[in-house]
Amino acid sequence: MPARRGTRSRRTPQPRPSARIAEPTDSPAAWCEADWSRFLTDRFELPIEVSFGRSRSAPVQARAFEAADGQTGWQLRLHRMFASAPEEVRDALAKWLRAGRRARKAGPILDDWIHDQVASLPRRTAKVSIEPAGNVHDLETLALPLIVGEFANDFRPRGPHERPRITWGRRARSKSRRSLRLGSFEPESRVVRIHPVLDQRAVPAWFVTFVLKHELLHSVLPSSRDAKGKWVHHGPEFRGRESAWLEYESALRWERQNLPRLIRSARLGSELRARPEDLIVPDVLAVERQSLRQHELPF
Repeated sequence: MPARRGTRSRRTPQPRPSARIAEPTDSPAAWCEADWSRFLTDRFELPIEVSFGRSRSAPVQARAFEAADGQTGWQLRLHRMFASAPEEVRDALAKWLRAGRRARKAGPILDDWIHDQVASLPRRTAKVSIEPAGNVHDLETLALPLIVGEFANDFRPRGPHERPRITWGRRARSKSRRSLRLGSFEPESRVVRIHPVLDQRAVPAWFVTFVLKHELLHSVLPSSRDAKGKWVHHGPEFRGRESAWLEYESALRWERQNLPRLIRSARLGSELRARPEDLIVPDVLAVERQSLRQHELPF
């Protein structure tokens, strides 16, 4: 579940308009990293270093850096499929980097092309490591009441969907200073991953369960395109079901209050200090828990 925070760093440079757009001499069907670097550097009049990667979930990644001469620029990592991007997509990427969501025409062009390219890539055959048992929280224990309760009519045998596998994400330090994705669902492998920063005593089980519910709901109501062709990740049905959960408002409030601490913990690899006020079970859940047998709720 992506946290709702700003993504632009204070050090991220503001591109200056340029009337000059330098086109590489190589064929557009075979642009290398140097071609992209030259194209974007001339387009923005800022030093931009481009490298190719293989990430399908984040095919475009950018961060600010300071060159040896003190000038600030961008380090841009693109999926290697951008080597064969047509001119329209190259232009759309440049406009999107400049304007972000304000690039109303460029954004959909870029999204559609990336989606089609990722869909055409060979299916991954690498074995997915599933580790639901954490140091503090066991995701299978948290998920069981959800599978037989909230999602009983969604997953087999009663529902139409195959139950996704659930695991903690890779335990590595985050590089982000301003945002943090707490969970994700990968449709191709049907795997739900929860960020290991939540596997701490300072993070209450009820909040981990909320993040888990959010990602399980993604497995039931996947992203789709609207009438205009735009990708919608949280449609009306998704928002309606999620907002009906008793702990919805409490979870959003807990996230707002603790997100900066979680970001710092993920980046530094440090343990959160448990604060008594953060571990209190919301009243709406406490009342519900009293009406159920103790073993039905793991928190």
